[in-house]
Amino acid sequence: MLATAKGYYNGSQIVLNSPVQFQRGQEVIITYTITESTQNKKSQDALVDSLVGAIPKSGKTLEEYRSERLRKYASAD
Repeated sequence: MLATAKGYYNGSQIVLNSPVQFQRGQEVIITYTITESTQNKKSQDALVDSLVGAIPKSGKTLEEYRSERLRKYASAD
C-alpha cells in the first residue's frame, strides 16, 4: 500500500499534519522536500529592509563605489 502524509520537522522529530496509523514492524519509506520556510523568508525580508539606505543615493554606479573603496583601502598601507 502507498500512502502520503504531509508534515514538518520540529527540530527533533517529524510531525505529521494528518493522523497516520502505523503498526509494529511496518516498513516505512520516507521522502522529503526541502522548502523555504515563510518564517525564514520574513527574516530575510527584514534584513534587506534594514539595509535600505545603507548606500547613499549619489548617482554613482556600483562599479564607481567599488573603485572608490579599492583606492581608499589600497592607500591605507
